[in-house]
Amino acid sequence: MGNPTMDDPAFACAEKGIITKFYSNNAWIDGRAEDQLKAVAKWPGVSKIAAFPDLHPCKYGPVGCAILADQVYPQLIGNDIGCGMALFQLDMSPRHLKLDKALRRLRALDAPFQGNAPARLAQVGLPNDLAADALGSLGGGNHFCEVQTLSNATSQCDLDPNHLYLLVHSGSRGIGQSVLLDHLKQGAALDRDSIHPYIEMHDTAVTWAKLNREIIAERAAEALRTDVRVICDVPHNLLTKTDHGWLHRKGAAMSAPM
Repeated sequence: MGNPTMDDPAFACAEKGIITKFYSNNAWIDGRAEDQLKAVAKWPGVSKIAAFPDLHPCKYGPVGCAILADQVYPQLIGNDIGCGMALFQLDMSPRHLKLDKALRRLRALDAPFQGNAPARLAQVGLPNDLAADALGSLGGGNHFCEVQTLSNATSQCDLDPNHLYLLVHSGSRGIGQSVLLDHLKQGAALDRDSIHPYIEMHDTAVTWAKLNREIIAERAAEALRTDVRVICDVPHNLLTKTDHGWLHRKGAAMSAPM
């Protein structure tokens, strides 16, 4: 069976999931993304969809939404399983940051990770050869590693304005792509025999992606000659089991206490 598309009649069903839009009528939303929302709402087992202000179209379904279903749809998670953002505090004050020097030093991230990748993978329970060559790298697309300062808008957060911060956005690189392609061959939604293998591979990709962000931050801190500590790490492409079914997050971050 080929890869399912948004117009595949296999997705048609009599019932329709409830779509809740968390944006006003004044928000600019690509009409193709809202068309995709309506199409996904008709997929078998889909009960609820939450759509957010950054909603935009993608190949198998919109980005910027969370979808609850009683079936598992790998295509709704996409090919970058575990992608997310992590915020780190640097042991450096904004007044000590020299932009030109920092830019030169951060170019070290373009080079391969020189640390002990197999050992780091083993520490988090992953095979020590799992995409070891890609570990510590950002990847392409909209992924980034950015040095930040606090603005007045963040004054209510429990963060110290006398420190610089590092925001890392990255995912599972080629691992998630491989998982998606393996399971798209199975058809639209996964059958019962396929769910457990997918979840195992999905969880592996999520763990790898988190470790990747950690190592990217360590490399950046090393380049800037400072220490670093994690504040929070929040994935936005993942599948979670709830009391009401499977929650598919695509560009929809989980909440994280600060």
